[in-house]
Amino acid sequence: MKLNFVRLRLLLALVGLLTPAVVMALAHPDLFGCDGCHTPHNVEVLPGVPLWNGSETTTRFVMYSSDTFQGTADGQPGGDSMLCLGCHDGSNPNYAWMNPDHSFGTDELASSHPISFVYDSALAARDGALKDPSEASTLGGTILEDLLDPESKVQCGSCHDVHSSSVGDSLLRGYDYGSQHGPGLCRMCHIK
Repeated sequence: MKLNFVRLRLLLALVGLLTPAVVMALAHPDLFGCDGCHTPHNVEVLPGVPLWNGSETTTRFVMYSSDTFQGTADGQPGGDSMLCLGCHDGSNPNYAWMNPDHSFGTDELASSHPISFVYDSALAARDGALKDPSEASTLGGTILEDLLDPESKVQCGSCHDVHSSSVGDSLLRGYDYGSQHGPGLCRMCHIK
């Protein structure tokens, strides 16, 4: 009986040592494991976001705009994008060492893909170059189910999947890095 107890303790110790290494290899294999974004022990730093290891950014951003953008973006990022920008806004010195190329200042959102806007059937009809969000995505469901947040908004997580190790350096969903025709991700929503 005592021998079984010792074996069990050794097994649990081994699992405890190996689990962080496996998780680290899956999330951001070149940077950190789960604790880059999450904190253990049932901590809830932000309401409704269990295990979040950080704080929302207080940075004010210049949001995307163009003559061809038919959506109406919120005045500032919202939803899950605020969690991403808690590190990627470039203001957090604790994360500056990770990958300086993936931190940006307050004007970067003005020149990248728009976020924090409602993507619905009305926008698709008005725009003419967007698929209806009820159409199938290449991820198994519809655009609405697979890519939009609960408020039907496009957020950072619509294109970037931080919980997958099979999406390449920029964590892009459905992007074929070895192909000359890589914009499969873009074509999930865009007609051309």
